Amino acid sequence: MTLYQQGASPAEAVIRGTQRMFVPVLASALTTLAAFVPLMIVGGVMGDFIVSLPEILFCVIVASLIECFLILPTHLRGSLSKIVTPDPSSFRARFDNAYARWRDGPFARLVRKSIAYPGATLALAVVTVFIAFALVAAQRVGVNFVTNLDLDSLAANIEFAAAATPAEKSAFMAQLEASLATTDQQLGGGNTSGYITKAHVAELDREAQNGQQYASVDVMFAFSELRHTDPHTFIAAWRKRVQQPAFVERLEMKVEGGVNGGEPSITMILRGRDVAALKRAAEDLGATLAQHSGVSNVRDDLPYGKEQLIFALSANGRSMGLTGASLGAQLRSAFSGRRVQIFNENDAELEVRVVLPDNERDSLLALKQFPIMTPSGNAVPLDAVAELTNRRGIDVIRHSRAELAVRVSADVDPAKGNAFAIVNAVSSSELPRIARQHGVSYGLSGKSEDDARLLTTLGFGAILTVIFIYLIQVWTFSSYVWPFAIMIAIPFGLTGAIFGHWVVGIDIGAMSMLAFFALTGIVVNDSIVLVSAFRDELADGYHLITAIERAVILRVRAVLLTTVTTIAGLFTLIFQTSSLAIYIAPIAVTICFGLGYATFLVLFVVPALLVLITSLQDRMR
Repeated sequence: MTLYQQGASPAEAVIRGTQRMFVPVLASALTTLAAFVPLMIVGGVMGDFIVSLPEILFCVIVASLIECFLILPTHLRGSLSKIVTPDPSSFRARFDNAYARWRDGPFARLVRKSIAYPGATLALAVVTVFIAFALVAAQRVGVNFVTNLDLDSLAANIEFAAAATPAEKSAFMAQLEASLATTDQQLGGGNTSGYITKAHVAELDREAQNGQQYASVDVMFAFSELRHTDPHTFIAAWRKRVQQPAFVERLEMKVEGGVNGGEPSITMILRGRDVAALKRAAEDLGATLAQHSGVSNVRDDLPYGKEQLIFALSANGRSMGLTGASLGAQLRSAFSGRRVQIFNENDAELEVRVVLPDNERDSLLALKQFPIMTPSGNAVPLDAVAELTNRRGIDVIRHSRAELAVRVSADVDPAKGNAFAIVNAVSSSELPRIARQHGVSYGLSGKSEDDARLLTTLGFGAILTVIFIYLIQVWTFSSYVWPFAIMIAIPFGLTGAIFGHWVVGIDIGAMSMLAFFALTGIVVNDSIVLVSAFRDELADGYHLITAIERAVILRVRAVLLTTVTTIAGLFTLIFQTSSLAIYIAPIAVTICFGLGYATFLVLFVVPALLVLITSLQDRMR
């Protein structure tokens, strides 16, 4: 269109325009592909469906290049030949005149200012980058990697004490059901779509438990479009209404499904050589996590078991010649029984064992008075040769990397706290102290470990993206320096995306990071078009400053059209309220705000950087 307005015929304008834009458009297509290459790496972390995106993108770009260079020129030639000068009073004529006045007036003056003071322009842009990253560091903008989505549901898992009667169990389950109905009514009704009460079944510490001491209530939560409150608020209100009696040893109420498939928001692992030290460290870590806002259901997978009596041989017992092995053997024979005979009759075999009567085995006083035979043949009471202490044992012992291990997990309400920030805060402050105090090592597990691995993978992918884009620009412009003027737009795109998450009030997630790779390709393409126009103006003999100014003014329409059409297509998705909004909204926010912010910086900061780079080259020569 520019060549046609300068007096070229429709055919000549189309041919020259296609030739002029062939390299920039091809480079833009390659940089877009380069931006999506890291998705092939991330696919192993987030799911195989991510890997298919670069393949689809490749087909789309090939088709668009065919359309751009083989089909579109024919259409443009016919369109240019039919252009009629609009009536001066028409809307089109008034709009074109207003745009020309803005482009040649306020916009051109602002461009001249940015070019006249390139250092100040660049410094101002860099300040905005630091402000954006400060928002993330200060947790004004949270980080929460959502990698899965499932239907929301609630669960209450109960472990009763061994002494709980069937009537007590039934009464407590009835209380759970009644409090569930009351909570739903007070929160507007319609939040749940049904529930199932199960006896003898529960899921504790992410493991299915079966037995008479277990029970559970599974609640189906309504879709986000139908309910009046979110599941985390609902279960917090439900938990407040439940009165936990003494015969309920453990009550775990949590949100299942939803984001990350109901997996705990935080999972940290402790490793060591002593079970007791690990348990103490897990309890210390759990208490530390519980102090943070929004944290609930703090638990570990090293549960206490039944009460145990511990025998330690006293000095008096050792002086009598007793040993721990001999003492243990006598107690084992008395309480577990000792086989004294095998009685056979026909084909049946009967084992005869001698054991203490039940009334003596269940009495602590009788246990203390239990006679122990010394090597000299004398009988002495147990409490005269041993010290008795009681403690709760550990039911399950777990291992990780050939060491004893315990996992400490917690759920986080995203409206009150940020799991990523809590993990970072605990890992940098309290966790090292806990490890030193109890002699254990620590690390991440579960979703916390997946988040750290995803962040590392995305960082590696970002490095590859920058390298690929730089090499493509070096080939395009035959320069090792000019690509830096193009790639400066990349952090500015991220800056706009961070500001967008801050304005909208959502966390930066996995989909935000993936959308940033797409944003990188779009922003770099705008810079390529601008630098290509600048190079053409220099080739036509214009002075440096004049060439930059002319390039910006000539390409501002194309840059703005790319920005406006992209934002117009995605902006409404920011306000999605459906169940899939957790995927869609971060993508729309990242691209809309990132592209909108980076576009204006491309028009002002990239020209300023071109002036600095060219001036530096002249000085070096």
